[in-house]
Amino acid sequence: MTDISGELSRLSALGVLTGQTVERVLDASGWEGERRNPAKQWATTWRRDDAHAWIQGDGPVEVEFTLWYREVEDERPDPDTYIDELYDAASAELPRVAAQLESGVLGARLETVDEDLTDGADYIDHTAWRIGDKVLLAGVKHDDTDAPVQLVVVMRGHDTGEQDDAGEWL
Repeated sequence: MTDISGELSRLSALGVLTGQTVERVLDASGWEGERRNPAKQWATTWRRDDAHAWIQGDGPVEVEFTLWYREVEDERPDPDTYIDELYDAASAELPRVAAQLESGVLGARLETVDEDLTDGADYIDHTAWRIGDKVLLAGVKHDDTDAPVQLVVVMRGHDTGEQDDAGEWL
């Protein structure tokens, strides 16, 4: 599984996560920009080895790294059992990812809190921390019946941020 602790450390040190600053971090870390949304000034999808990253949003952005994913195969004899097996397999990987993050370069700066840091997203299982003014979350998700089961690591600002009168992020 791809180690992203270096990228997360650099992202956590940024004041506000903007598309351009996240793009610079990913590019410097050897990620390849795969797709550029014509409405954005930065590549929105990235790939390194078997991992993917997405920059989502406009002002302060969210970065989602997909470290593990398995496609859902509807033609399986018992799709419900198969989905449960995928959930179990992804959930079994989650503690390893969390331990890697907690023992890596971010470890001393990660703060476990009692509040819900999912921002309303529905995770099968997750672990989340505060790191300064940002949220770091590792979780297992399955967005809909056609999507793969994924193990993701997400970094986003804890607050939505503020803009000055000119629309610049503070």
